[in-house]
Amino acid sequence: MQRSSVTLTTHLTLALCTVVFSSLCSTSVDAQPVEEAQPPAAAPAEPAAPPPTLTVPEAPPSAEPPPPPVPPPVELEVPPPPKAEPAPIKLNGWMHMTNRVQNFKDPEKLNRFSQETVVNIHASGQVVDMISYQVGLAAAYGPISPDSGSINGSVSILDVIGKLDFDDAFHIWAGRMLVPSDRSNFSGFWFSAPWYYPGFYYNAISPMNNFFGPPIGPRQGPSGRNDGATVWGQVAGGLFKYYVGAYDVFSAENNPLISSRFNLALINPEPGYFHSSTYYGTKDILALGASAQYQKSKGGAKDYSEVSVDLLFEKNLKGAGTIDLEGTFYKYFATPMDFSYYVLASYLTPDKVGPGYLQPLVRLQQAKPKDADSWTIVEAQLGYIIAQDAARLALGYQYQKAGGVKSNALYLGLQLLK
Repeated sequence: MQRSSVTLTTHLTLALCTVVFSSLCSTSVDAQPVEEAQPPAAAPAEPAAPPPTLTVPEAPPSAEPPPPPVPPPVELEVPPPPKAEPAPIKLNGWMHMTNRVQNFKDPEKLNRFSQETVVNIHASGQVVDMISYQVGLAAAYGPISPDSGSINGSVSILDVIGKLDFDDAFHIWAGRMLVPSDRSNFSGFWFSAPWYYPGFYYNAISPMNNFFGPPIGPRQGPSGRNDGATVWGQVAGGLFKYYVGAYDVFSAENNPLISSRFNLALINPEPGYFHSSTYYGTKDILALGASAQYQKSKGGAKDYSEVSVDLLFEKNLKGAGTIDLEGTFYKYFATPMDFSYYVLASYLTPDKVGPGYLQPLVRLQQAKPKDADSWTIVEAQLGYIIAQDAARLALGYQYQKAGGVKSNALYLGLQLLK
């Protein structure tokens, strides 16, 4: 009986503990509702409830999202620059017309009129880099002889040049071209203030089918050209230039003519193959030139040689106009001529008179044969410069005494270049 009371008491105590434990667990956030206790003998004890799980809220998004990651640099393929197309063919036409008053049978008299004109057509173009060409034709007409009133006309090849331009300091040109010699040959009468090319003495040398023999000066050829090749170059944009060439390559009587020139421009450069003999005040010039020629004879005659020096000074005096001084001296060896020279002075007005400027000019030329008296030409000329060399007029008087013949002439010239 006592044992039963103890057992009952024990059971009551366990039940009370279970109730108390369940009530404490009910205070948890996620606690389950308390179920009625079962008799401890009939069912095993219920396992303890798992601990509560806390959920942490996500942080609110930032007002400014972080910058995206910097992508790696992209290497762009730059296309090569477009290849320059060759320049189109350039065409130029030049005209030099002379109206002359002189009696060719009696050259001291001014009672006959004649007219002669030279027309040049030039074409040039670039083929590829460093390779270009130049071709030209010359047409002329004028009186046939002093004894005839007829006129003639002719067309001839002037230039045929292939050009290899490797560098400013080194060019090779080959074909028919101006022979590098004195400044006058690079200028011609196209780019000179005097109307006539120097060295043409009336009937002084064996005349051809005109009234003047070949010009007294360096050996060249028709219109100052000859067949051959030249190596030339320039330094500092044309402050210094050199030329060395071989010409007259088809001669049966002589070896090729070796012709050379050196030009030093001390104030302003003179770029390019050619020269001018006046710049009409567009730039100041002080240029010194020297040339030499040599040709060995095949037929037993004496070898030919010639040297020359030339000077060009041109100064723009601003409001006072432009002065121009020029001179050339030639020395000949193994020829009938000993020496020759010319000097000239001109002045260009600072202001226009109508559409152009006035340019008074005087020139003296002399040539000394070895066994005869000196030949002389004196010229006085008034130029009217409308567009420099491109459009100009010249009115002048020319007196000559050569080979015992005296002559007078008046001339009016018109030059147009386009």
